[in-house]
Amino acid sequence: MRLSRREFMTLAGGSTVGAVIFTACGVPADELLVEAPLDVPEDLVKGIDSWFATMDDSGLGVIVRVMEGRAKKIAGNPDYPVNLGKHSVHADAALQALYHPDRVEGPMRRRAEGQPLTRISWDEADGLLRQWMADADGNLAIVTNPVRGGDARIASDVASAFNGRVMFFDPLEQGVLHRAIKTVFNQDRIPDFDIGNARTVLSFGADWLGTWLSPVRFGLKYGDFRGGDKRGFMIHAESRMSLTAAAADRWLTVNPGYEGDLAVSIANVIVSEGLVPATNIAAYSANIPEGELAKWAPSLVAERVGVPAERITEAARRFANDGPSIAFGGGSAGAQTNGVFNLTAIYALNILAGSVGAKGGIQFNPAGAQGLPDSATGASFEEWERELAQWRAGNVKTVITHAVDLVHGFPRSVDVGGALDNVENVVAFTGVLDESSAHANLILPENSYLENWGLDVPEPAPGYEVVGFRQPVVNAPLDTESRARLYDSRSFLDTLLQAAGSRVDVSSVKDFVDNTVDDLFATGRGSVTAGDRRLFMNGVLQRGGWWDVNAGANTEPPSSIPSPIAVAAGPGLSELEDRVEGHVFTIVPFAHQSILDGRNASTPWAQSTPDPITTVAWATWAEINFDKAKELGISEGTWINIRTTAGEITVQAYPHPGISPNVIAIPIGQGRGEGVGGRYAEDRGSNILNILVDKKESETGALAWAATRAIVTKAGGKKEFPKFEGDARDIIRPVEGGVPILIVKPGQTAHEAEEYNHEQHLRFISNKE
Repeated sequence: MRLSRREFMTLAGGSTVGAVIFTACGVPADELLVEAPLDVPEDLVKGIDSWFATMDDSGLGVIVRVMEGRAKKIAGNPDYPVNLGKHSVHADAALQALYHPDRVEGPMRRRAEGQPLTRISWDEADGLLRQWMADADGNLAIVTNPVRGGDARIASDVASAFNGRVMFFDPLEQGVLHRAIKTVFNQDRIPDFDIGNARTVLSFGADWLGTWLSPVRFGLKYGDFRGGDKRGFMIHAESRMSLTAAAADRWLTVNPGYEGDLAVSIANVIVSEGLVPATNIAAYSANIPEGELAKWAPSLVAERVGVPAERITEAARRFANDGPSIAFGGGSAGAQTNGVFNLTAIYALNILAGSVGAKGGIQFNPAGAQGLPDSATGASFEEWERELAQWRAGNVKTVITHAVDLVHGFPRSVDVGGALDNVENVVAFTGVLDESSAHANLILPENSYLENWGLDVPEPAPGYEVVGFRQPVVNAPLDTESRARLYDSRSFLDTLLQAAGSRVDVSSVKDFVDNTVDDLFATGRGSVTAGDRRLFMNGVLQRGGWWDVNAGANTEPPSSIPSPIAVAAGPGLSELEDRVEGHVFTIVPFAHQSILDGRNASTPWAQSTPDPITTVAWATWAEINFDKAKELGISEGTWINIRTTAGEITVQAYPHPGISPNVIAIPIGQGRGEGVGGRYAEDRGSNILNILVDKKESETGALAWAATRAIVTKAGGKKEFPKFEGDARDIIRPVEGGVPILIVKPGQTAHEAEEYNHEQHLRFISNKE
């Protein structure tokens, strides 16, 4: 590896000249340029600052600016291979979470049901936790968000030491995607999508430029996809205009639950017209009964799918003829009662296109380095029903929760709060009190990730082995007068390890990190090479991780796959259609751009970040089609009731053209009550998750969270939205005496809209002359 003098001095670090060599990582030439004092503003606060590399809680590599002991800024780590210097809109919220005024200050105990929480010491809290875990031997449940790497290994080891179990909770992703990947590719990990080298991208349901899986990495690849010698062409199928749909060249407004039918219809065109090599067709069709694929001819499915037959045919021909092509999907496409069918049919298109293992296609990911857990997804709704039944029956003595709000995230009909009340000991690790905290009898304040050690294995990985390192970059802030810690918090995993004692092999997360560093150093390969173990440790911490670009997986396309239509099924009949009058909508919840599933709702930066499509902030809104809103007498800001068989919420309507007439789309993450979630989240918006019907995906038992039907009525009243733009109708109001700025119809590309606009403008000029 050639190094410039600047790079050499940057890497040398003074006395350790040349001791650590970094490979497969680029050091920016201007990384350490110092600004001349003459150019510094007079009012600049002077001080010594440092930058530390670590991992955020979404799996991105970040660097944190620390000045006088305080974290001041978070930016993307330019070396970390997942995000290469970029970071997400919600990453900055960690700074406000760290210094949040409503952060839990210390351990608290509820001595009896209905009594208030009282402050206790950590010695008492540690004693209670140790005793409750020991008493629950065989009846212990540890509940956390889906974690990988060292976090997953430690949590699993602690639970096993007490003959307990770890339950992952995710309100949206519960194994449907992983099941489809396993069915089509026989892979346990989500593969790497080589979007940057593709010529045609065909995606379904997943808002991969917004919130799905790894949007920062996908965004980087999208930039490569749109640049280069020839601009790539993107087709996206979704029932609402997400950020991804807005960026597409062709937006197909597919009806919810029929994404699989659309994918199979595309395959029908490719096979019937012989657009790809016969070997690809043979691999795709090996287990499909003869004549069955003909049932998905575009003319036969167009009506139920909601996409014109000619558009289906056009998409199929472009996907087959303008390669490299890649197809993938997730999100609402998998959140149906037929979710596995939908996603299986979507990913099987890569077999037809010959995309598996090809540049611009699907690249498999290797197993996690050193055997670290490399994949995680939430337990299915069906698994949770069985688990909660055990809680209600009193068969679980101690439940420990971390980074989840079960009461907020489950449908109200499940009554998670009632299940928690039947557990003798409920311990909640949290930064800010949430809805589940009201059912806990021991609250333990949890560190921010900026204060913790940890290891992560990213998913999806970039096609080779990667281990992300998390290190504490700040200490707890001190009171300026008393110098006491403002927040007496601790690491969740370290606290569990301390309570487990000799039952587990390591005594702290730092010990686990050290052991992993020893193993990686012993391999003698990867992105960091050093003369001894200490320097190697310094190297991986400076770079924020370890990776080996040569440790990839063997990506061989399968010679045949299970029939993509083996579990073909429609989304099922509505639970409302036969019992009510009026129009029945399908609810499509979606993750908020900055709040996500609600985990960042306590921070004002996340709350005030405008939605990229509606520009709404600080609120819950319901996206509804313009024409349907007009039929119901609804305008922007009108309060509406959304009623399902499981309950009702009241939100403000946002009519606009970018949504299917039969869909109403609502962001998740808001809807906490008084005194819950901190001052910036309490009594704000509504929680759509609470009124979802407990429908399940037929193959996995996952919650079909995009399959609930609802009726919409006016609640009375109207309120202006906090947002940046004007009325959404403004985009089609005439200007210059009758020339529309832009008219975009469902399914129409930006190019087609521009052509129409140009024609209208010429007509206007002609009339004036």
